[in-house]
Amino acid sequence: MRFRRAFGAGGPILMAAVMTAGVVAASAATPPGAVPAAGQKTVTATLITRAPKTLARGTTVRPSALVGQRVFTDAGHGFALASVGQAQYPAATINGGRTWQTNGPAIHLDAAQAPFAVVDIGAAGRRTVFAYGSGQVIDTTGDGGTHWYRALFNGAPMAVVRNARGHLLAFVDGETGGAATWQYVSKDGGRTWRHDTTVGGS
Repeated sequence: MRFRRAFGAGGPILMAAVMTAGVVAASAATPPGAVPAAGQKTVTATLITRAPKTLARGTTVRPSALVGQRVFTDAGHGFALASVGQAQYPAATINGGRTWQTNGPAIHLDAAQAPFAVVDIGAAGRRTVFAYGSGQVIDTTGDGGTHWYRALFNGAPMAVVRNARGHLLAFVDGETGGAATWQYVSKDGGRTWRHDTTVGGS
């Protein structure tokens, strides 16, 4: 299950996603107290640095370079993924989508970084943005794009939402190719993720 859009606090689609997240957690095939098969109780993200020959943060990109959905936190501020050359970047707009700029370093380089692939983007406000899907990572920024962090999981993140407590909640599938779905919670904007078995995350 994927949640395609996130809006500012109180937005109807985000709130529906958070409510649905509890249902996903409750139905996950992991008994209370279970530990992920790969032993990944805590996942610590690493800082993503700019790779050589990639675009600098703040570089203007054409709307045609945007891939996937666009996520808006209000009428002016929005986020998307942009594919330029052989790399994908987080992109942001402050004027309702008329113009877009890269909002961080390249977060995936084609072919060379298959596990780092991302196809979905979401936001829990103007400063906290996350990208995930297709690969094994959740990339996040908690400061509006100045710094981006990559958390590498032993499985495929299926969904990321903000829970009722304002924390990021992630569902990671198939750490060992099985049917289990593991729930992780980050209380620091995606820099650290901890395995959590409570419904909706503690």
